[in-house]
Amino acid sequence: MFFKKKSKEEEADYCVAIFVDEQTEEGVYERLTDQLFYEVDNIGAISEATLSDKMIAPLQETFPDTEIKAVSFAVLKIDREKIQEETKNMESKYKWRKFFDAIPITEYLKIEDEAMYDFRNTLLYTPHIEEVIEYMKGIEMAKQRAEEHNIHRNG
Repeated sequence: MFFKKKSKEEEADYCVAIFVDEQTEEGVYERLTDQLFYEVDNIGAISEATLSDKMIAPLQETFPDTEIKAVSFAVLKIDREKIQEETKNMESKYKWRKFFDAIPITEYLKIEDEAMYDFRNTLLYTPHIEEVIEYMKGIEMAKQRAEEHNIHRNG
C-alpha cells in the first residue's frame, strides 16, 4: 500500500484498489499507481489486490450489470470514523498490549486495510483507468467549487 504524504487537515478521502491476476504483466501495477498519483490529488492509498470471491460478491451486488475481472479498479471513500472505531475495538481486545504499547503495527495496518477496502462501499468500479481519473478529477472540481462558494458566502 502506498500513501501520499498530506498534512493532517488535508488527508485524502479516497482509496483505489487495483485488481490484478496471475496473467497481469510485471510492472503494470506500478505504472498504474504512478499514473493515478500523478494525475489525481485526492487519493490517499492505492492497493494491489487479487480478485477473490470475498471481493467479487459485494462488487457484483453494487454493479450487477458489470463483469468483475482483472485488470480493473474500485474507488472507495475512506471512512475515517470506521477506521477509528475498528482501531478502538482492536485496542480494547488487546488492553494489556495497548497499555505496554506492544500492539504490532501490522495489527493497525490490517484494521485500516479492512476498514478502507470494504467493497460494499465502492463508489466506482471500472476496467478503465481513464474513468477513475475522470471520476476523481470531478470530485476534486466539485470540492473546489464548494470551497469557493463557502469563501464567497462567508467572505
